[in-house]
Amino acid sequence: MNYFILLQDNRISDAIEPVGVSKVLTRELLDEENAHELEAMNLQFFIKDKAKNEYVDYLQTPAPLLSDPLKQLLQKYDKHTYFQSVVLTDLKKMRQETYWLMLPPKVDCMSLQSEFHKDGTLRRLVIDEHKAKAVSHRIFQVDGIRETCIIINLAVAESLLRRDFTGIRLIQAEKQSQVTPERG
Repeated sequence: MNYFILLQDNRISDAIEPVGVSKVLTRELLDEENAHELEAMNLQFFIKDKAKNEYVDYLQTPAPLLSDPLKQLLQKYDKHTYFQSVVLTDLKKMRQETYWLMLPPKVDCMSLQSEFHKDGTLRRLVIDEHKAKAVSHRIFQVDGIRETCIIINLAVAESLLRRDFTGIRLIQAEKQSQVTPERG
């Protein structure tokens, strides 16, 4: 099975930038176990004032935020993914858009071949295919790393690419190389 890392396309320089998200949506709060706390919150953020703002379908940082059409598609592929509505507001242009905070299940699928920087951040992600296949999730987060790294399977990736979404980039995830014992 091929897996892909879901990323925001940083070539779109005019993508909207929500302000103050990381102050409200802390690392602890962005865990599946604490998702019930999000339901009681009114999640509304202003966007950075720029000459031009493009409302892309995927915002990666500081938390994974999806446009409504992207959420509708991903929800069809994995019922285990948690979504919470977030309102993004542009005061100057008097525009509000609903985005969705996405918290896919965390899966322990990182290979020992993965590499880290000295500060503990991920340098090179390698997926253990057997661990990833053991769960039935088509969309998931890699467990055991500081960063939020969302992985989708091939079927989801193909479905995304067939549609006209903006701001999305997919990179094929490296899989653990299988060593075949020599016979002799």
